[in-house]
Order: sequence, then structure tokens, then C-alpha cells
Amino acid sequence: MVPVVNNHPLMKPIFTFLFIVIVMCSFAQRVPILERKLSISLSNEKLTNVLTRISQEGKFSFSYNASIIDESQTVSINITNKTVREALNQVFKGTMDYKEKSSHLILTKVPVKQTQATTTVVIISGYVEDAATKEKVPDASVYDKKSITSAVTDEYGYFRMKLDKKEQEASIAVSKKDYKDTLVTITAPSNQYLNISITPIEKDSVIIKAETTSIDSVKAEPEEDEFVLPYSDEPNVQNISDTLYRDIQISFLPFLGSNGKLSGNIINDYSINILGGYSLGTRQIELGFFFNLDRGNVKWLQVAGFGNLVGGDVYGIQAAGFFNINGGSTVAAQGAGFGNLNFKEFSGVQWGGFSNINLSSVHGVSIAGFANVTNGESRGAQVAGFSNIQTGNYRGSQIAGFSNITTGHIEGSQIAAFFNYGKNVRGSQIGIFNYADSLGGVPIGLVSIVKNGYHKLEVSADEVFYTNLSFRTGVRQFYNILTVGMQPQPVDNNTAVWTFGYGLGTAPKLNNWLDLNVDLLSQHVNKDGYTDELSSLNKLYVGLDFRLARKISLATGVTLNAYFTKTTFTDYPSLFVDYKPNFIYDHTYDNNTNLKMWLGAKIGLRFL
Repeated sequence: MVPVVNNHPLMKPIFTFLFIVIVMCSFAQRVPILERKLSISLSNEKLTNVLTRISQEGKFSFSYNASIIDESQTVSINITNKTVREALNQVFKGTMDYKEKSSHLILTKVPVKQTQATTTVVIISGYVEDAATKEKVPDASVYDKKSITSAVTDEYGYFRMKLDKKEQEASIAVSKKDYKDTLVTITAPSNQYLNISITPIEKDSVIIKAETTSIDSVKAEPEEDEFVLPYSDEPNVQNISDTLYRDIQISFLPFLGSNGKLSGNIINDYSINILGGYSLGTRQIELGFFFNLDRGNVKWLQVAGFGNLVGGDVYGIQAAGFFNINGGSTVAAQGAGFGNLNFKEFSGVQWGGFSNINLSSVHGVSIAGFANVTNGESRGAQVAGFSNIQTGNYRGSQIAGFSNITTGHIEGSQIAAFFNYGKNVRGSQIGIFNYADSLGGVPIGLVSIVKNGYHKLEVSADEVFYTNLSFRTGVRQFYNILTVGMQPQPVDNNTAVWTFGYGLGTAPKLNNWLDLNVDLLSQHVNKDGYTDELSSLNKLYVGLDFRLARKISLATGVTLNAYFTKTTFTDYPSLFVDYKPNFIYDHTYDNNTNLKMWLGAKIGLRFL
């Protein structure tokens, strides 16, 4: 028995899918009637025969009123690989309009009023082709500088644009990336059909452009590492290297305004953008109720309700409700509700509700609700609610709610609620934790580490705790001390007595082998695990540090001790096992706090 394939349940959806694909492909590949290529050679043939031949070659049919065709008219035509549009233009000399509908081309007579002197608009249309290959050139810019009228050739190289007839002469410019600019002058104020040839630029040719620092200057093409704006792929932006100027632009959205499709090639003195605008640059004032986009430079004043996006330099005042982003140098007072981002050098005053990010140097004041991030040598005063991050050298002061980080040299002070980091700091650091490779001032904090500063690891004994381990870190003028200690107990008493503490000190150098130490230390004394009551041993130490060898020294000195306890607590450890000092002060205050004071001594070895 032969199986019936068509009855398989999968066949129907498969055939349906194939049919849709075939239909879509046929539509996608369909060439418009006017763009189909012909090769015809006829001499003194009746017009109707010529139209029949054209329709046969182009595989379509004409539709027209017989009254508009003179059947007795003879026509000669000789074309090779030309479009239907070009053939009909040669036949009718601009007296007919063409409109495509399905597989028909509808012919209509051009109204007489369009050829009369009272007509205010003329139509310029035609093709742009490669002078070398004769191939049509798509996405070429065709424009009139004076009237700011433009068109872009379609995928078949065809363009159509309207010009004001009041001008007695028009200069039509044609520009295309990798082609030489071409200028066509039209002297007759009437409809024109043009075939414009443009010459490609040879790949091995060298184009030399003069450099300029003018506020109006703009590079024709961005470098690889240059900030790229939206609409950079628009044909007019890619093709046109000329700079056009206008007094004012009024725009609703990019390319929807008084400068039309050429807005990205025009520098305006003033620009008013209802929702948003796009231009090559602004020389005086630009106001955008939502956003402003400028390919090039902006000068004096730019204000946007949401954001400003500038590819070039900014000079003056720039403000936005949400962000400012600039690809060039900025010399301005710059403010944004959320943040500012500058790709190149910034000079001025900068404020960001959330952050300021500068990818090059900063010369001025940066203030941000959250963070300032700078990459480059900078100077000024930075203030941030959370953090200042500087990846280059910095001259000035940094103040942050959480941290300051500078990877280069900093000539100034760092002040943060939690953490400061600086490679080489000329000033001081104030924070809970501080770190620097080298420090010219004083670090003030809970723990301060200076790589090329003062570091001492000490093993010592005193009259109370026979084994102590301490670490001093900071600079000679001011360092932090972290310490722990242990007191040995009699054999019949296994109770552990230990202490931990924190202190501050200074170590002025007396000579190459002798230092003076003055320390103030506070320790909490514990019995067993932790004594959860007032048990504070405080010491003022004055001693000498004798250098024995490189990174080894002997430290010894005297201490003034003050031990605070509560008389209402009975489980304190016994401090004096082998030795009981003479108390120079022993008093209990009204709040049941007892203070004992005595003189003691310490001796230890120091390393590092």
C-alpha cells in the first residue's frame, strides 16, 4: 500500500510556511517599475509602439487616458541598461508624471500651471551615479546650501527635492562618503531632471586637512576612541563635510524642524528645541525642553529639561535636569540633576546630584551627591556624599561622606568618614582607616597605614602583663597602636586574664639610633572570655627606642597607669600576682567608680 503523504498532519503547516516564505521573498526582491533596467533602440517609431516596447521590456503595463497620447507622434530612443524612469524622461521630456500601482504604471499629464511663471516651487529630480562604473549610488546627499533643502538618494540612486523658484540660480551639492563633492548649478527656474556623476576618491590618495581650534570646527569623521553621538550613521552626517550656518533653529524633534534633514550639518546661533533638537553646534544659546544633541561645539548657554549630549567642546554654562554628556573639552559651569560625564578635560565648576565622571583631567570644583570620578591630572576641591575617586595626580582637597581614593600624587588633604587612600599625599588624611604610600602630613584615624612611614611590631612586658604584642603604624609625628596582652596566673588558678587596647603616639627622632616615644594607651582588661563591665587600664608611656640593628630596636621606659573599675562588680581579675605597686592614688567616686594610679615600667623588642 502506497502511503498518502498529503494526509500527514505535519504537511499542511509545512506547505503554509513555505508559501509564506515564497511570497515574502518575492515581495522583498521585487524591483519598482520605474527602477527596472531596459535596453531599447528605436528610430522614428510611433509613440504607442515605443510605450508597448518599454512595457514589454519592463514586464509591466501602462495605464493612461488615450487623450493625453498623440498616436501620430513618432519617437526615437536609444538606451542601454537604463531605468524605465530614464526611458520615459527621454520620451516625454518632463511633460508626464508617473505613478506606480501594482503592476501598472499610471501616466498623467503634468498640469499646465506647473510650467507657468507663477509657479513658486520647482522639482529637481534625477539619479546620482558613479562616474567610473556608471552604477547608481544609494544614500548620497543632494542639497541646496542656501535654502537648506535636501534629499537622500534611495537604494536605486534616485532623488527628488523641491526648491523655491524665487531664486534665479541654485547650486545643488552632491556629497557621498568616499566620493569627491560635486556641485551642479541650475540657472533656469523650472523643473529639472538631472543625471549627476560623482567621482570616487582613490583609496591610496591622501587628503590633508588644516587643524583648527575654532569653537566652530568639527571633525568630518570620529576617531575610533572618540565619543559617538546618536544619528552618526545618518547619510547627511556621514556624507557632508561642509559646515552650514543659520541664525536660528526651531525644532520639534531631530530632523523635524526648520533645518530639516540637514540639521546635523548646521551650526546655529540660537536653537529652540520643543522636545529635542539635533545640530552640528550652537554659538550662542540652545534651549531644549527635553534634550539637546550637538555633534560639534556648544558655546555660552545650553539648558535642557532632561539632558544635553555634545560631541565637541562646551564653553559657558551647561545645565540639565538629568544629565550632561560631553565628548570634547569643557570650560563651563556645569550642573545636572543626576550626573555629568565628560570625555575630555574639564575646567570650571561642576555639580551633579548623583555623580560627576570625568575621563580626563579636571581643573575646578566638583561636587556630587554620591561620587566624583576623575581620570587624569586634576586640581580643585572635590566634595562627594559617598566617594571621590581620582586615578591620576590631584592638587587640592578631597572631602567625602565615605571614602577618598587617589592613585597618584595628591597635594592636599583627604577627609572621609570611613576610608582614605592616596599614593603620595602631601597633606593629611582624616578618616577611620587611612592608607598612603607616603604622607607629608599627619594621618588621623582609627588605623592609618603609611607604606613608607612608621611601622613597629613590638613584643614587651610590664609590671602587670608579662606578654604584650603591639603594632604601631602611621608616621613618626602621629601613629596608631593596636595591642593585646596576657597575664600568667598561678598553677592552681586556671583563669585567663588578658587585655586588648588601642592607643596613639609620637616618636620624634633624637639621632640616627635613638628615638623618643610618647604613647597614650587604653586597654580593656578581661577575665576568661570578656568582662562586660568597666575594666579600663590606661597608660601614659614615655620611653626611648634604641636601634640595635637594621629593623630591630630595644624599647624601654616608664608608665603612668590609671585603672578604672566599678565597686559594685565583684568578678574582676587580680592584676597584681607577683608584684604589687604602691598606689599614688586610690579613690572611689560617688558613682561607684574606683580609680587606682601607679607608676610602672616597660621593656620590649621592636621589629620592622
